[in-house]
Amino acid sequence: MAAMFSLLQVLLLVLALQHSAVATNCKERERHALLELKKGFKDPSKRLFSWEGQDNCCMWEGVQCDNKTGNVIGLDLRNTVSYYQEVGDLYIISSRLEGAGFKGTIPSCLGNLSSLQTLDLSNNGVYQYEPSHQWLSHLTSLQHLVVSGVTFSSNSSTSLLLALNKLPSLVEISLSDCMLESIPLFIPILNFSSLSILDLSENNINSSMPGWFFNLSILEYLDLTSNDFHGRVSHNLVNMTSLKSLNLGVNDFSEDAIPESIGSLCNLDTLDLSRWNISKRFAEFGGVFSGCLRNSLTHLHLSSASLKGIIPDWIGDIKNLQVLDLSNNFLYGSVPSSLARLSSLQEMILVSNELNGTVPEDIGKLSELVNLNLGENHLNVVLSETHFTKLEKLEILFLSYNPLVFNVSSHWNPPFILKTLRISSCSLGTQFPTWLQTQHELHALDMSDVGIADTAPIWFWNLTTKLFSLDLSHNQIEGSIPKTSSFRDSFSIDLSSNRFSGTLPEFGSITRILDLSNNTFSGHIPASIGERMPDMFYLSASMNKLSGRVPSSLCQMKGMGAVDLSKNQLSGELPDCWLNSSALQILDFSNNNVIGGIPESICDMPSLTSLHLSNNNLSGEFPVSLKKCSGLTALDLSHNSFTGSIPTWIGESLSSLDILSLKSNIFLDHIPPEISQLTSLQILDLSSNNLSGPLPRTLGNFSVMQVPQKIGKGLRNVQDYKESLLLILKGREDEYNIKLLSLLKVIDFSGNHLSGDIPEDLTSLYGLQALNLSGNYLEGEIPNKLGRLQQLETLDLSRNELTGSIPWSFSNLSFLNHLNVSYNHLTGRVPSGNQMNTFTDPSIYIGNDLCGFPLGVECAKDGERNREGPSEEEDDEEDDVMLWWYIGSTSGFAVGFWSVWGVLIFKKSWRYGWFYYTNIVCGMIYVAVVLSFARIKKKMMMLMIFRGREG
Repeated sequence: MAAMFSLLQVLLLVLALQHSAVATNCKERERHALLELKKGFKDPSKRLFSWEGQDNCCMWEGVQCDNKTGNVIGLDLRNTVSYYQEVGDLYIISSRLEGAGFKGTIPSCLGNLSSLQTLDLSNNGVYQYEPSHQWLSHLTSLQHLVVSGVTFSSNSSTSLLLALNKLPSLVEISLSDCMLESIPLFIPILNFSSLSILDLSENNINSSMPGWFFNLSILEYLDLTSNDFHGRVSHNLVNMTSLKSLNLGVNDFSEDAIPESIGSLCNLDTLDLSRWNISKRFAEFGGVFSGCLRNSLTHLHLSSASLKGIIPDWIGDIKNLQVLDLSNNFLYGSVPSSLARLSSLQEMILVSNELNGTVPEDIGKLSELVNLNLGENHLNVVLSETHFTKLEKLEILFLSYNPLVFNVSSHWNPPFILKTLRISSCSLGTQFPTWLQTQHELHALDMSDVGIADTAPIWFWNLTTKLFSLDLSHNQIEGSIPKTSSFRDSFSIDLSSNRFSGTLPEFGSITRILDLSNNTFSGHIPASIGERMPDMFYLSASMNKLSGRVPSSLCQMKGMGAVDLSKNQLSGELPDCWLNSSALQILDFSNNNVIGGIPESICDMPSLTSLHLSNNNLSGEFPVSLKKCSGLTALDLSHNSFTGSIPTWIGESLSSLDILSLKSNIFLDHIPPEISQLTSLQILDLSSNNLSGPLPRTLGNFSVMQVPQKIGKGLRNVQDYKESLLLILKGREDEYNIKLLSLLKVIDFSGNHLSGDIPEDLTSLYGLQALNLSGNYLEGEIPNKLGRLQQLETLDLSRNELTGSIPWSFSNLSFLNHLNVSYNHLTGRVPSGNQMNTFTDPSIYIGNDLCGFPLGVECAKDGERNREGPSEEEDDEEDDVMLWWYIGSTSGFAVGFWSVWGVLIFKKSWRYGWFYYTNIVCGMIYVAVVLSFARIKKKMMMLMIFRGREG
């Protein structure tokens, strides 16, 4: 009975409270302020719908009132849809974000909510551009201000914090990602007496750490991550004794060590110094972590801090450590066994270092471990079941890009249920791992290049129901994909470079990245592929046996960035439906059996940069529709049946081109001089057409080819698209991939009916590496100044009507490794010395009236001038070149020294990039020199043998 009475009392109390809450009406002044706020907002998701039909603002969504006074004390309008969606270890932009948040301005009348204690407008498209923040100072009861993601006027950043300083009740200030550029270095009277949380991360604040920070004695959380703070961290940091979390990562502090003052912060549990340029041995900082910090620290983030040396054993003494992030440093050696003492460790992140030792079996004792990331190192060890003995809570296992070997039983039953497994480039064995069938919660799986040469079992395809990301590329996996398999939640699928066969399976509607290239899939591409996967971003099914027409539904993929269906057996005409494909950058239908012309709508795609239609049966004249492709950087129409003239508008309308290949068509008439307006060209191939007339006199205008440097700009880069081009270099046709294409500078006019002389203007292209003018009717002498093209590696002038002698300056072409001047009317001695002595094949000179090595034809006395060296005229030319070279290099040194080294001294990020670049170039130079010496040594030996026979 007593219990029933007590229950009745509780029910009456609840009813009374509810009645009180309902009966309480908000203040009219505050209601008006809220309506003004709503008026300034765009609300696409209708979250403020309840604000329209209800007079009592205390009943509105996101509004909290005091039950006694009716004052608004809380306003929570944060966008609850995260910008990033977490799947395993992946973070992707949420597809639900658009339309979920508010957009608009914050009205100053919000200051009328004088009883407001909590204001949360975070993660919306809201902005506050008023230079005055005086309205904030009226919120005298405010305790929590969370406006992360709200854009404030850049010229009012300082006044914002000064206005907040007038609010002594503030406990939390969160101004993350607010576009702030400055903060006050000095505040005369500091009123932040209650402040516990200060978050200024993800801004553009360019400042040293203000002194007033160190007077915030009760501050527990300070986050300055991702700004431009600079200078040194003051020793006064020791005054912030209440600090529990200190985040100073991704700034420009000039510290070269971990500040010793951090060791005095006995309450600190989280320390983030990521992206600091510490550049010292990690072991040197044992003193910082030897005191009370050793007991309090739970999260240590030192990613990208330029740490060197081995991982010290004292790390194992930070006994309460839960997260250890040492990624992207220069640490080497083994994973120390002392880490096994960290019994509370949940995340061990050692990815992207230079670890080259072993992984102790004791790691398997870390029973709390959730994330084990040892990827991108040089760890050379055999992993056994013992390494995973007690890892029952493990969810993320990242071991990719190590020479690791898995040695587990075929009956092994792992103790863990993973969400992410990444073991790319490890050695897993030729058989499909049977233990994988226990991992039914996988969201991300990367088993690329692990050595599997087996048929994928049926049970494996059952795992795809939850997979968000799947990568099985670069194995030898066979079989077809069952129609019953489900990829409904798969965002990214890469099955490339295997032996999969059969027809293309169905994939889920959210799939955005699909790579099926280099397999043996056959049959037609499903006609409804674009309808089923409208959000597709990257589609590659190249190098298969697909047939039939290109489906027009591809045009419905409005977010598509790249389509690569090259090297199949597709036929019919290309669909003319590309009007709405506004995001498409790359279109590759090369090496198929496509007929007809280029669709009119193909240049209605404003983002199109790369169009590859080579090796098809396309015909007609050069399409006028391409005139609209102003952003095109690569155009390959080679090996088709296009005819007519190359249009004069090509130079003006396609001015962004760096690759133009029209080879092996039926183009007629002359090469238009306007083609020289394509100043960005790196590769120009017009070979094997019916072009006639003289070479344009303006070929020297290709400004990119004028620069000697071989490091070209990066070309197309959408996902894993592998751009390639057929070129004839060194006398044979080969396919060159994107890595080489970006370095090459080539002109090929061979196999036409061109006449006249070789224009002098061509000799100003100092960066040119390959020049092929063979198979034409060119006449006159070979320009002496061709010897100034120091980067030339391939020069083919064969099968023309050239006269005179081979210029002595050719011996200066130190990179030349392919030369052919056969079948002309050249006379005199073949130049000798330097690189010319390495050409021992006489066939490159036949069909002329030449003498000397390697023809075995002795020169008459009138050839003595050639034997002795260059003519007086050539000497004068060389002297002029060298004179201007010395003048240019002397003045250039002074300007270049301070232009480069001055920037490197003061700009840290450029300094890293420069030394990384020089390291690569030095390696390239070393290899080139070694190979050149070996080649010269071999050919000199052949020369000695040849001369011995002559003697």
